[in-house]
Amino acid sequence: MNDLYSLSQIIKSHPLYTLQKDSLLHLYRTLGGTGRLDAETLMDELKILSPDLFTALQKNHTLFKNHCEETVKLKLQGVQMVCYGEALYPSSCYWMEEPPLTLSFLGSPAWLNERTLAVVGSREPTFESMQWMEKEFAPFCDKEKPCVISGGARGIDQKSHSTALRKDTTTVVVLPSGLGNLYPANLQEWVAPILNRGGCFISEYAYEQKMHKHLFHHRNRLIAALGRATLLVEAKKRSGTLITAQQSLQLGRPVWVVPGHPLDPHFTGSLELLVDGALLVRDAHDLSMHFGVEMENSKSLAAPIGDSEIAHHYR
Repeated sequence: MNDLYSLSQIIKSHPLYTLQKDSLLHLYRTLGGTGRLDAETLMDELKILSPDLFTALQKNHTLFKNHCEETVKLKLQGVQMVCYGEALYPSSCYWMEEPPLTLSFLGSPAWLNERTLAVVGSREPTFESMQWMEKEFAPFCDKEKPCVISGGARGIDQKSHSTALRKDTTTVVVLPSGLGNLYPANLQEWVAPILNRGGCFISEYAYEQKMHKHLFHHRNRLIAALGRATLLVEAKKRSGTLITAQQSLQLGRPVWVVPGHPLDPHFTGSLELLVDGALLVRDAHDLSMHFGVEMENSKSLAAPIGDSEIAHHYR
């Protein structure tokens, strides 16, 4: 076998990645992720370092090779993959408790923009929240040109994406599914406008992965990690929106909250965050002020990729 493989290629082979996560990370620490080895040398190393993965590759070498070829085909369609430790991997993800091993994306790596802002809110927002997005968030986008990070869901997510497009700034859609199964389905008509403005669709799942309810939690933590701050427009007491804001706080990101009336159940989660110390945002002026301060004070989120860091995340 004269084929050359890198450990990144192995990690990007989703069936093996799913079944052999611990073994792959052990190898990553030992061999490094991006160096290329011929198949025979790699298998010799695997036999010593990770017998389980050696056995899996022996049994599934054809499957692994097919998946490497599939990766090449997807690249020709515009889909790119980035692995933990590679140059395009989002530096903010290194601070996550369980950072994704691989990310696939369609478009440009817009998360490299330092002016990222995560925006989250209800799928069924109130009229007042949608009005606030139009009267306050839109002027903010026009002035500050942030890279808007959101989840593509109907309601506040799609309003934030559409506002970014209308104000000629970039936006990133973080999916709860694979790039081959955009969710919700109406996102298909958003692909060209988002890519044409330098944005992208990003996923940590296999290309054909369908949406499942339990994937939203993982999607939300990625939204929180990609934003330098999180703007919460509307959240009930128990909601994925509130979870995303809490994940942002756990990562040390500021959370800015649009307030609502204390008797309105649509805003009970929002008010809880304000009580817990989140910053209140009334209008575009407040939003620009907080955003400006965060841009001035933000430090590099990059983390060194060495043995100790990978061991810390995955031991």
